[in-house]
Amino acid sequence: MIAASHQHNTAAGQREPTTDGTADRSSTKNDVARHVSHRNLAQWWAMELTPSFRDLEPADLSDLDWSGGPEHIRAVAAALEASYAGEVALVVGCLPNDRLIAMGGVDFRPSEDAGNIWMLAVHERFQSLGAGAQLIAALERKIIDHGRPLARMLVEHDNPRARVLYARLGYTEAGATLDSWPVAGGRTYITACTIMERRLIEIQGDDAAQG
Repeated sequence: MIAASHQHNTAAGQREPTTDGTADRSSTKNDVARHVSHRNLAQWWAMELTPSFRDLEPADLSDLDWSGGPEHIRAVAAALEASYAGEVALVVGCLPNDRLIAMGGVDFRPSEDAGNIWMLAVHERFQSLGAGAQLIAALERKIIDHGRPLARMLVEHDNPRARVLYARLGYTEAGATLDSWPVAGGRTYITACTIMERRLIEIQGDDAAQG
């Protein structure tokens, strides 16, 4: 998020575009998201989700309309192009029926010692079920695999819920900055953000010890 952080950070409940809220009656019975109309599953489902995570593929772009508007999808498509050169990593979280419910990215271009986590989004119907924390863990693994010791992200100043979540995951405040990204109508959204960082070397050490 340190660079072009045109994201909505919905993994922690930050500004997610609304869906149409209609249930698709032609969907399969195990497609829970389509059968729960405009409702967050955490309201009645106490168990934690365990989505699988994989790299974003071009065919996934048409299934990410819930993650942001047209400008956001164009930014994701541009980031996907950069991922082919190893400059960016993009990850999606899937249910067992392959429905996408989470996505996020790591930008390695702004800093030589950190991976900048950005473009975080969790489908509104699957928030508060643990998918956001699992998404962050998958992105941190990408940062470690890239040889960077530090994870960094930006959190908008008016999103204390996100700061609490990231603090619980081991992130600490490391300053403040302004960030901006394009929005509808050719306008640019500008906001004040808190920089949050986590050193990942201890994660790598813990994994080695367990191995």
